[in-house]
Amino acid sequence: MKSIVSNRSISYNYEIIQKYNSGIVLFGYEVKSVKSGKVSVNESFISINRGEVYINHLYIAPIGEIDKLFKYNPTRIRKLLLNKNEIDEIFKYTQRAGFTCVPLNIFLKGGKIKLQIAVVRGLKNFDKREKEKMKDSQRDIERSQNIKYKV
Repeated sequence: MKSIVSNRSISYNYEIIQKYNSGIVLFGYEVKSVKSGKVSVNESFISINRGEVYINHLYIAPIGEIDKLFKYNPTRIRKLLLNKNEIDEIFKYTQRAGFTCVPLNIFLKGGKIKLQIAVVRGLKNFDKREKEKMKDSQRDIERSQNIKYKV
């Protein structure tokens, strides 16, 4: 499993509840662009419409002359491939207040492009500060254990 691109701000802004792996419907020239790493998931989000899951604002840069040959939209809506049970679970989560679904990363698995999505709950500012305090205290504990005293 080779990661192509990931969304690092998710773990800071959200609490991850459940993760899912899905396929993504792409054109051939988009596959080439994704495999070369010319993709961004930072501003994208997941939507559910009529029992199907879509990713919006996933930016895939055009390769070569594709944008001149076709009317290429790099942020078009793309369909995600999940089974019915997973779609129902995601839908139930997102109907509750404070929950949403966002993309985490894009990776290669067996030569196929996969997208990892997660159901998340937004963190408040005081939760973020508390998380930072916990990290700092853990870091201090680890430093104090690694110090070697010379006598």
